[in-house]
Amino acid sequence: MRRYGRVDQDRIVEFFETDGDISQMFHPSIIWAEVTNNPEVQLGWVATKTDGVWTFAEYVPPPPTEQELIAQAQQQKWQLLNNGAYWLLLNSFQYKADTGVATPEEQAQLLAHKEYSIAVSDIDKQPGYPANIVWPTAPY
Repeated sequence: MRRYGRVDQDRIVEFFETDGDISQMFHPSIIWAEVTNNPEVQLGWVATKTDGVWTFAEYVPPPPTEQELIAQAQQQKWQLLNNGAYWLLLNSFQYKADTGVATPEEQAQLLAHKEYSIAVSDIDKQPGYPANIVWPTAPY
C-alpha cells in the first residue's frame, strides 16, 4: 500500500492510500506526492518538488508583522479594559466613593483598579511595544 499526500499551494492538505495507479484515479490537475517512505509528513507540511524529487518540511509560519502585533495588542487591551469595567460595575466602588460610603478597603481597591486601567491603557508606551508587552496583573 502506498501513501500519498495531496499538494495544494505547496502544502500537504490530505492523505490517500492505494495499491492502484493514483495518476489514473484523480483528475490530472490534482497533485499527489508519494509519502510512503516519509511517515513523519503531516497535514500542513510544505511539499516542494525540485528536479522531479519531492522534499517535505514542517510548516513554520512567518513571524507576525508589526501591524498584526499591534492589532493583537489592541484586542487584548480592550478585552482587559472591558473586563475591568464590568468588574467595577458589579462592585460599585466608584459610586460608593462618589457618595462617601466607600470603606477604606473599597477605596484602596478602586485606586488599584484605576492604576491597573491606566497601565493597560498605556501598554503602547512600553519599550519594545508591540513585540514585547508586559501586561499588568489585574488587582481582582
